[in-house]
Amino acid sequence: MTQRTNVVATEGAAAPQVGIVVHPVKQRSSDALAAVRRATRHRGWPEPLILETAIDSPGSTQVGELLSQGADRLVAIGGDGTVREVAAALSRSGPASEHVTLGVVPTGTANLWARTIGIHGASLDEAAVIAIDGATRDSDLAWLTLTEGDGTTRTHDVAVVMGVGMDAEAFAETAERAKAALGWAAYFVALGRRAVGEPMTLTALLDRREPVRESARTVLVGNCRVLPLGLPLMPSASMTDGQLDVLVVAPRSVIGWLGVAAGVVTRRRGAWTAMRTRRARHVVLDLDRPTAVHVDGDPVGEAMRVEIGVTPGAVLVRTGSAASDDPAARVRALVASPDPDLPARAGALQRSRRMSSDHAHEGLVRDAFLGLRGPDLTRFKSLLNSGRDHRDLEHLVYDVVDDEGLRRDILDHIASEAALVDVPDLHVLSDIDDTLRCALHDDRYPRGTVYPGVVALYRALDAGHAADPEAPGDLTFVTARPMDPFGLIEQHTRRGLRDLGLPPHAVLSGTFEGLRSHDAMAGVKLENFVRFRALMPETHVVFIGDSGQGDIEVGRRMLGADRDAVRLVLIHDVVALPDEKREALRSEGIVVVDTPAGGALEAYAVGLVSASGLTSVVAAAERELELIEWDSPEQAKATRALLERDLEAARTAHN
Repeated sequence: MTQRTNVVATEGAAAPQVGIVVHPVKQRSSDALAAVRRATRHRGWPEPLILETAIDSPGSTQVGELLSQGADRLVAIGGDGTVREVAAALSRSGPASEHVTLGVVPTGTANLWARTIGIHGASLDEAAVIAIDGATRDSDLAWLTLTEGDGTTRTHDVAVVMGVGMDAEAFAETAERAKAALGWAAYFVALGRRAVGEPMTLTALLDRREPVRESARTVLVGNCRVLPLGLPLMPSASMTDGQLDVLVVAPRSVIGWLGVAAGVVTRRRGAWTAMRTRRARHVVLDLDRPTAVHVDGDPVGEAMRVEIGVTPGAVLVRTGSAASDDPAARVRALVASPDPDLPARAGALQRSRRMSSDHAHEGLVRDAFLGLRGPDLTRFKSLLNSGRDHRDLEHLVYDVVDDEGLRRDILDHIASEAALVDVPDLHVLSDIDDTLRCALHDDRYPRGTVYPGVVALYRALDAGHAADPEAPGDLTFVTARPMDPFGLIEQHTRRGLRDLGLPPHAVLSGTFEGLRSHDAMAGVKLENFVRFRALMPETHVVFIGDSGQGDIEVGRRMLGADRDAVRLVLIHDVVALPDEKREALRSEGIVVVDTPAGGALEAYAVGLVSASGLTSVVAAAERELELIEWDSPEQAKATRALLERDLEAARTAHN
C-alpha cells in the first residue's frame, strides 16, 4: 500500500485537531503513536492531543475529554477492545458524532476491526495516514444484552463480533501472557482443546421470523468478515449495511471439523460444512444452560439468553479506500420500493448523517414517512427510536428536517394515520434521577443504586399491553439534562443507561435554561411530552417520575393536556409525602408509590401489566435487593421493610 499525502489546509482554514486514545501496554503502541505524530506534522497540523487508557478507564472517558478539548478527528491505537470503547463512545456523543471521524492504528492481537475495514497489513505509517486523513464512510456497531441464570442483565457494545459457546470458552482460557507470546495462535491452541464436547441447544429468534430450535458448538453474530490469516469467517458480512451475519457452527464429530475447515477455506456454507449462515438486524438466542460469551474476543461471562441488535451508521470511520455508498441513493431506493422493508428504511435514515444539510435530502426524509401508512408507520417510528444513539425519531423530524413546511407535512401525515389505529400501543415515558436510580433527593438507598425491580417494571409495561410485544422503541427517557454542543452530557446519560439491560429506548434531552428551577425542569419535560405526542399520537402513555424534581407537576400537566392518552402517572416518592397529599394526588389521577414493586402492582390493577409481568418484577426486586451494599444498618432495615411490604402485596395480588 502506498503512503498517501494530502494538501495542507488552505490558508485561513482551521487545521484539523487530532485526538488520540492509546492503549499504552500493547506492543507497538509507542511506534504507532510516533507514526501518527509524523503524519500530522507532515501536514502542518497541530500536535495531537493524547490520552492513555487504563484498566478502570478503557477509552470512553478519554473520548469525552478529547472532544471537549476540540478534537475533530479521533484515532484509536490498540486492539479491538480499545477500538470498541472509542467507537461506542463517539457514537453516543450526540452532534459530535455527525462530523468527528474515527481512525484506527491496530496494535492488538487479532485486530478484527482493522481486517474488516481493510487496513490490516498496512505499515504503521500507512495506517496512521489513513487514520487521520483517509476516506470516510459510515460504519455500523452492535449491542449485546446478556441475561444470566439468576435473571441479571448486562449490556455491552460490540465492534465486530460476539460469540457464544466453544469459541468463547477458548477465549476465556487464553491468557494474556499466551497471546503476547504466540499471538492469535494461542486462541487456536485453546480452541483445539475444545474440539470434542457436548453441543449446546438453543432457540434462535431472528427479526420477526419463526423461532428455530437447533444444536450448535458455537454461534457468532456480527460484522466480522475474516479471521487472521485472511480466512473468511462470514464472507457476506458488512459494516455498512445495517445487518448482522449469524454463523452457526455445528459439527457432530471430530470428522465434522474437517467440513468446517473446508467450508472456511472455500467460503462454502451448507450441510456438509456443518456451518449455517443467516442475516438479521435483531437476534435473540435462548440457551439450554449457562454458556460462555465473548465480545470482540474479550470474555464477558456466561448467559442463558443473549439479545443482539445493530446500530446502523453509528460512527464515521476513516478507511483506506474511497467510500462507494451513497446514503441518499439507498434511502431513495427503499422509499420507491413497493414492498417496504421497514428495518432497512429506518437503518438507512439512521446512517444518513451526511444528509443533514441539503433541502432535497430533507424532502427525502419526509417521503420516507409519507410513503407509510397505519401499522407500518407506527413500527417504522418505533424502529427509529430503538437505536442506541441520538439519531432517533425526534432527531430526524426536528433536527435533520429544518424546513417547517416539510416537518408539518410529516406531522400532519402522522396525525391522520394515528386516527385509524384501533388498538393503541403503550409507551413508557420515564424520568431518570430518583426514578430509575437513586441520585438526588432519596436517602433511603446508597447513591447510584438502580432501584430493585425498576428495569423489570419497564419490561413488564412494554410487554403487558403492547399489540406487538416484540416491537422495539417503546421506552423513552424524558430528562431536563441539556444537549450540549459536544454531546457530552447526553453521552454521559446514555452511558449510564447502557449497562442496565434496558429494552431499546430513546432519550429526549432538555436545555441549560431548563436547569434553573424545578418549575423550569417541569416545563422542559412537558415540552418533550408535547413533542412526543406529535410524533406518536397513536400510543397510550405511562409516565413514571419522582416526587423530588417537579415530576408531579409534569404528570398533572400531561393529564391536563391529553387525559385520554395518559393511562397512568406513577410518582416514586423520595421525600416522604404525607398520606393526605397522596390521596389528593390519586384523586387527580396521579398515583404515588414507594417502590417499583408498588408501581407494578398499580399497573397490574388497571390492566397494564400481566400477572407474569408482575411476578417478574417481584423476582427481580427480590434478587436485586440482596445485591445492595447499604450505607448503614439503619438504612437497610428501614428500606427493606418498605420493600418487603410492597413485595408481599404484589405476591398475593393475583393469587
